[in-house]
Amino acid sequence: MTSATSLVLPSTLLLRGPTPGTLSIGLLAPLSGVMGISGPSILNCAVLAAEHVVERAGVVPELVVIDAGRGPAEAARIVSQLVGAGLVQGFVGAHTSDVRAAVSRVVGDRVPYVFTPPHEREPGGAGTIFIGSGPRLQLQGPLEWIIAHRRVRRWALIGNDYIWPRQVHRAAAQLLRGLGQDVVMDRLVPVGSVDAEQLLDESRKNGADAILISLVGRDGITFHRSTAEIGADQRFIRLCTTLDENSLLAAGGDSTGTLYSAMPSFIGQSDERHQGLLELYRDRFGTSAPLPASYAQGCYDGVVLLVELWRSGLLESMPPSRAARRLTSTTGSAGSAFARPTAGWEIAVAAGNDLFVI
Repeated sequence: MTSATSLVLPSTLLLRGPTPGTLSIGLLAPLSGVMGISGPSILNCAVLAAEHVVERAGVVPELVVIDAGRGPAEAARIVSQLVGAGLVQGFVGAHTSDVRAAVSRVVGDRVPYVFTPPHEREPGGAGTIFIGSGPRLQLQGPLEWIIAHRRVRRWALIGNDYIWPRQVHRAAAQLLRGLGQDVVMDRLVPVGSVDAEQLLDESRKNGADAILISLVGRDGITFHRSTAEIGADQRFIRLCTTLDENSLLAAGGDSTGTLYSAMPSFIGQSDERHQGLLELYRDRFGTSAPLPASYAQGCYDGVVLLVELWRSGLLESMPPSRAARRLTSTTGSAGSAFARPTAGWEIAVAAGNDLFVI
């Protein structure tokens, strides 16, 4: 099919200027870096959302693609240029929280900035709109289920050393203590510096029987591959906060029954909204396209919400974050046929290359 949505680079937009009748949306997607594996499906879902709101918006959307994988400073620099020149009507971001913090400072309340992944509940600017869940909501149900069904007691916490995993560890420690569990190890490692064998050996020496893993993208993939290679995949119950189907596939799958994931959504969910979105995705991109996992589906919802905000007229009289609260409280959704439900949690177990929802 011929798409009504165009993809442009920031440099092209800065040279060309705005096009009348076009809704320009800055898309902050991780096309490189630690989350690069999620970039293609995020981009696909953003295109799908833009195509399906063309008639509703009354304009032709264009996606201004910014590689959020290049780091906070570079992303913020490009965003500052686009906002300062008045070339975009808003941003949608599906990336790490260190980039989110830098972009929020630059955006302020000048345009809406919809941040779609699970987040740490750290305040953003008045322009920042969070649609993902916070750590406590993401973790409580899965932790309760693991404790009830897997007879674990002693936990190691392993994550990357930046904003979001730090908050995950803080929330997890509080929840685990309240559930009568012991946290015997807490490690945060720099992005790109995962020594899985050392971390697993420390977990064993500290007597852990379960590990909560908040290693993002490529670092998580490296950890799970190494866990299997050294034969530690059956020693620990592992609960991940960032493991989606694309990452599981890249890690080589897992059939031990000991690897779990807590995410806002999974491809295997059977609800009507979820299956409808998957059908649209397959029809548009084919069955060999990157899997439209949780981060990508969140981006779809973010693009829809940004377009609905633009249509609502609320941005003319109030800051974007307040406008988003008003819109969702009055409509109960972003106005899409596939409106995002209240952000919460799901838990799934790895079985080969699939994640089966429990």
